[in-house]
Amino acid sequence: MPKNKLFYLAVTIIAVLVLIAIFAPQLAPYDPQLLDITKKLQPASSEHLLGTDHLGRDLLSRLIYGTRISLLLAGIITVLNLLIAFPIGLFVGYKGGVLEKIFAWLANIIMAFPTFLLSMSLAGILGQGIDNIIIAVTAVGWVYYARIIRNMVFNVKNRAYVKIAVTMGASPFYIIRKHILPFVIKPIIVIALSQIGRVILMISGFSFLGIGVQPNVSEWGMMLSDARPYFRRIPELMFYPGMAILITVLAFNIIGDNFNYAEEE
Repeated sequence: MPKNKLFYLAVTIIAVLVLIAIFAPQLAPYDPQLLDITKKLQPASSEHLLGTDHLGRDLLSRLIYGTRISLLLAGIITVLNLLIAFPIGLFVGYKGGVLEKIFAWLANIIMAFPTFLLSMSLAGILGQGIDNIIIAVTAVGWVYYARIIRNMVFNVKNRAYVKIAVTMGASPFYIIRKHILPFVIKPIIVIALSQIGRVILMISGFSFLGIGVQPNVSEWGMMLSDARPYFRRIPELMFYPGMAILITVLAFNIIGDNFNYAEEE
């Protein structure tokens, strides 16, 4: 287990963000979608601690609810990726043969394109919406995990104790469950954890480009997009959501890097 101070700081940041996401309705001082044009673009004050946006919505409330949306979407996408990748990676890695070649061919085609661009293209075709973001990112993201799992299974199944189990007549299901899965699941969970920050960055990027969540949804990337026309005059409109994205992504990356370092040790 990694024990440097930066790791514990990152864990603390993620824990705080999770609590903010869970208790968003209690923490937000206003409804994040409450419009009040008479109070648009107000600076920070005792009434609105971070000010308001171009529609008079409270920035702090939108940031708090944006935490919930970003973490929830990233979590759902990561879980779906693993649910798809695990059975496929385990099966083709253990069986090999024609199925493994077909999977390798498909994976090479998908991985030949930048993940962000391919997911962005799918999101553009499907249109705005939370469901479409999940579909677009998951449709591409599972291949990355499945290929890693396939490679791990291929290496483990050639070890002596696995070959002995095969010789003794153990079923493929038993071998995978008892001898292969325990060596695969922990590294994949660590990799998935380190990729959550990347997923959050991707989701925010889609919203910033106008192909992410609906405009009325409080999400960090959408807040950045809404603030673009006012960047020179009121830079803090972009600073707050930008820092939220930066801190969250860095925290997840630090946690993932520390776990990877611990595995190498």
